[in-house]
Amino acid sequence: MGRPRLLVPVASRPAPARLTPDLDRLRAACDRLGLLGCYVYSVPERSGRAAARMFAPSIGVPEDAANANSTACLAAHLADQGFTGITVDMGDSLGSPSTITAAPRGPVVRLGGAARITRVLHLP
Repeated sequence: MGRPRLLVPVASRPAPARLTPDLDRLRAACDRLGLLGCYVYSVPERSGRAAARMFAPSIGVPEDAANANSTACLAAHLADQGFTGITVDMGDSLGSPSTITAAPRGPVVRLGGAARITRVLHLP
């Protein structure tokens, strides 16, 4: 899964949407600690549904609309709390809503999601 990332739980589903991180300070902190970025997520509902935002300015991504790697890390972390799977909504703040599913199965995390094709580009 590459460089470690910071998983930051917040108490309510609307909380991630209200964030306005200082990306320069976040980049400096992530660089100092050797982190990929900061994945902020709402504590999942009993069903496993949560909202999240991934900020990774250290690698040139102020905010990622859909981050499967960090969602897999969260699913593995939450397995110890009895979650057999999670469904995470991301990308709303960027106008690119996404939903990622993750289910830990021993040392493996199965990932899934949905996509909507909005444009087709043919390259020469």
